[in-house]
Amino acid sequence: MQLNKLIIETRLRTAWSSIDLGFVLARLFWVRGFCLYIVVAAPIFALTRLLSDVDSVLPFFVLWWCKPLFERPILFFMSRELFSQKTDFFQTIAHFKSWLWPGLVWILTLRRISIFRSMSAPITLLERPQSNAYSERASVLGSKFSSESMWLTIVLFFIEGIFTLSLLALFAILFPQNIDVALAWFNNLSQNSVYVDAASIIVMAAVAPFYTAAGFMLYISRRVELEGWDIEICFRDWMTTFKNQPSSNDGGHDV
Repeated sequence: MQLNKLIIETRLRTAWSSIDLGFVLARLFWVRGFCLYIVVAAPIFALTRLLSDVDSVLPFFVLWWCKPLFERPILFFMSRELFSQKTDFFQTIAHFKSWLWPGLVWILTLRRISIFRSMSAPITLLERPQSNAYSERASVLGSKFSSESMWLTIVLFFIEGIFTLSLLALFAILFPQNIDVALAWFNNLSQNSVYVDAASIIVMAAVAPFYTAAGFMLYISRRVELEGWDIEICFRDWMTTFKNQPSSNDGGHDV
């Protein structure tokens, strides 16, 4: 791990400061994260939709349940961009084995229901601990920022819901002849399924980079604190400066 290539300032941060930094990181790479989410999520959702009834909620449940999987390519390339390793869209797709398989069964079963998964996802993907070591590692890293990680999940969940309803309302305004708006709107998905599907995927893909990056920065901040990354970088900078200083050997006397 080359700490000298970090693109962020390495210092101790509070949880909310880390989340704010994650949102900044998400804005930098939002387009790429959005597209990666769509590329991974859309085929799975479309296949589930084709294999189920029009009025079935199964495709939406699959779309929601598999969110940890869809967020993985975003976490993969952000973890490399953070250390100045340029990883574009196609490189991320080409390295799918690196982000698809590690801990896949766990993130879609027991770890899926964790409300702290934004911060624990980097542990599974980047550190890849054995199952017996994961709990201890997650406990150490999450002991300080667990509350903020929980609120991050809750707040962005409601933001997704608000944005989805807002986008559906926009569709209703733009295509009033195609959308049947009524109190029982969601009970008649056969007429509105295309718009519900589009709104759901678009909003999830739009929010995912922020959720992933914020959780990743919580993870990084805890590692900075526990492993002393800031001290190590300062020491390296000091040693570099010391070595580059010209030695004075003028043979004079001290006064």
